[in-house]
Amino acid sequence: MNKEDLEKQYREITSLYDMAEELATTVESEFTKNPETQLQLVEPVIMQVADSADALAEEFVSVLEKPARSKSAKSRVEGALRKIFMALEEYRNRLGTHNKRALAALSNIADPIVEKIRKQAERVVLIFMQIMEISLERIMQKLDLEEFKRANHTAMSALPHVGH
Repeated sequence: MNKEDLEKQYREITSLYDMAEELATTVESEFTKNPETQLQLVEPVIMQVADSADALAEEFVSVLEKPARSKSAKSRVEGALRKIFMALEEYRNRLGTHNKRALAALSNIADPIVEKIRKQAERVVLIFMQIMEISLERIMQKLDLEEFKRANHTAMSALPHVGH
């Protein structure tokens, strides 16, 4: 890969920060009727996405600088990605515990951003699959994994190694 492609991939990883910040702005949105409840829903996702983006960016650079580090980076990369997908799942679960009226006001603002984070996290998974073998089963729950494989079948089949 050339330097430009690597920089683009790094920006893909670090764009998770921007998405976490975008999710944080939903708390202060004029459309949010209850900022405290909104914060309780989105704060765990914000924190986990930002923390995981730190680890992923660091490991990406580390592995590119010294490819032999890919084996030692594997568990940290898988862990960071798993934490993102778990935070997204927990967000969906928290939404389910609120009453319908509160749910409608909250989910309309945050849901598209959370979905954007999920799609970006999937792109990050593909980036790491290009530079190291990672286990998708350690990262995603079964439903997410099946959806990911369906949506990314073509990209995955082009990889020299596919960690399952």
